[in-house]
Amino acid sequence: MKPVPYYVLALAMAVPAILVGVELPSLFRFQNLALHSDFRGFYTAGYMLRTGQRRDIYDFASIHRIQDEKITADDGVFPFVHPAYEAVFFVPLSLLSYRVACVVWAGFNLALLALIYRLIRPCLGDLSAVGPKWMIPALLLGFMPIAFSILVGQDALVLLLILILVYRRIESNELQAGLLLSLGMFRFQVLLPIVALFLLWQSFRFVAGWIAGSAAVLSVSALIVGVSAQVQEYAGLLREMVSYSSLWPLLSRMPNLRALFVVCNLGMAPVVLASLSIILLATVVGAGRNSQQRLLLAITVSAVVPYYLWVHDLSVLALPLLVAINGAIAQRDWLRAAFASAALSGFAVLWFTWDRLYLGVLFTLFFFATQATGLWSSGKTPRWWKW
Repeated sequence: MKPVPYYVLALAMAVPAILVGVELPSLFRFQNLALHSDFRGFYTAGYMLRTGQRRDIYDFASIHRIQDEKITADDGVFPFVHPAYEAVFFVPLSLLSYRVACVVWAGFNLALLALIYRLIRPCLGDLSAVGPKWMIPALLLGFMPIAFSILVGQDALVLLLILILVYRRIESNELQAGLLLSLGMFRFQVLLPIVALFLLWQSFRFVAGWIAGSAAVLSVSALIVGVSAQVQEYAGLLREMVSYSSLWPLLSRMPNLRALFVVCNLGMAPVVLASLSIILLATVVGAGRNSQQRLLLAITVSAVVPYYLWVHDLSVLALPLLVAINGAIAQRDWLRAAFASAALSGFAVLWFTWDRLYLGVLFTLFFFATQATGLWSSGKTPRWWKW
């Protein structure tokens, strides 16, 4: 086997160090970000469940009042826009003051990141071999969407953890993998493209597991807050969020195909056509591949086509990106390793373009192109895709 070139070794140590270094200035803004972050919505939902106001967790007036009283007065409202089952996990944090809860939640996310590293490390043996032990943890923390998710108190790392568990299970039992995926229904807009692709690939056991699990978690949500609140009020809240997301200040922060096409003054018809084309291409490329390869491809698609997507949602790309880099190193394909590394590193630019976060979709599309090309050109399942 060819030895690893010296410049690859140098880059393997330099890239993660640089990515983490770029993020350091944002750490000093943690308290300010926390006061005006999405964690307000999570904390408020947990507080309302604990204090017997569970039927109002989707009511704007109630949310605004509690956030003004318990956190800080603010003209805006940070609603809880997820199914109610997730709010249960924030009940213990609502026992703490908001500032303390923010720190505890950030610590929990760092612990999640350590668990993610432990779970993903077995499939990154070739990547681990080209650098020091701290390299992969630094790449995870240096990946802009992951660091951003931690800074603003989001829950994207929970979904990344779920997808890694699905990745580990899908080859041996697709039904159980689908059940695991359903736990991520708090980000259903990210899951739907994945499920749609597996349906097109006729992986019916996986889809059946997801449907059964999703029905269960939504039923639990209805039991927690009542059927009316979970169905009618939650649906109404989602409709309002969709209308708000059409405003440019919010749309400019969405790293998806929809925002990019708006910038180019294109209508919804081209967005739908482009999204369907990407899904069709992924369907063709994924045909004949194993379940793990398909999942990685579907995750990338899920970071491009959703109508509603934020930067922290791109945290899920850490799995296919790192596996792609590892696979390229295993085959000593340094050009493909460079392409995947460039995609991972490119997202760091978003730290400096807060009003142009839609540019993030360009990096995702670039990675999708290299990922699809690599799968298409390989005649059989490579050794390094196995867990």
